[in-house]
Amino acid sequence: MRVFLFFIVCCLLFACSKSMVDEGQSYDMIVEGGINTMYKEQYIQLKKLDGLHSNGMTVGITDATVRVVNGTNTIDFEELGEGLYMGKLFDLKDTVGSIFELQVTLNGKLYQAQDQLIPTVPIEKAFLPVEKSSLNNNWEVKVSKHLFGMKSSNKWLIMPQKDFSDEDISTFRLPFSYSYRLGAPNVLNTLLGRTYNYEVSKKDSLMVFKFSVSPRYARFLYNLFQETEWKGLLSAVPANVEGNISGNTLGFFYVMDGTQKTIPIKDVRNSK
Repeated sequence: MRVFLFFIVCCLLFACSKSMVDEGQSYDMIVEGGINTMYKEQYIQLKKLDGLHSNGMTVGITDATVRVVNGTNTIDFEELGEGLYMGKLFDLKDTVGSIFELQVTLNGKLYQAQDQLIPTVPIEKAFLPVEKSSLNNNWEVKVSKHLFGMKSSNKWLIMPQKDFSDEDISTFRLPFSYSYRLGAPNVLNTLLGRTYNYEVSKKDSLMVFKFSVSPRYARFLYNLFQETEWKGLLSAVPANVEGNISGNTLGFFYVMDGTQKTIPIKDVRNSK
């Protein structure tokens, strides 16, 4: 009985702490996006919490000046509406390993962030987080969302070719997968084994995109998932995951080197 009462008291304390944290939270800006070397057009989205709603709704930030600087190269972003900004990538020759800096000016205040361009390892030299198994006369494809203890940290997008459109890459809502150099977090959560499942014919192919991520961005993603997907019943109150943007902001400005390959289903490994 005492153990049960202790458990209830702890839950109440956590609930009270969360309320106090939520009431005190106020951010100038939330940043999504960064630089992806696979595409000429680059997208960065700026949002803020909508004070008229208490359910965490966000609205786009307009009238900001957004640019990315790399040495003598500069990308000036154009506002498309609803907080989405688009710029065009310059020639990336001799930029591998260099630093890219985001500069956002809003209401006379400058916000900055930096990330490093890490070269990606070719897809054919990496372990693919995907496997297939027979399903009637087709194949069921399973794409692991998280892989731990890998040789490098990467962000993946693996989809049936018939389902993919180039326009999808800028939506920030695609079924991405992640591989980490770090080991699995010490949590008892079945979501660590989450997969994206597709049914494809035996003549189909998969579109595989692999993006390198910097060590700092990999750590940000790892910490972010510990506060969201990987939390269990007895996890602590969600913390504010620290990004790389100066000022009173949330989010992370990243720089990713990308590569792409089309892989026939016949070449995808079978489930054990």
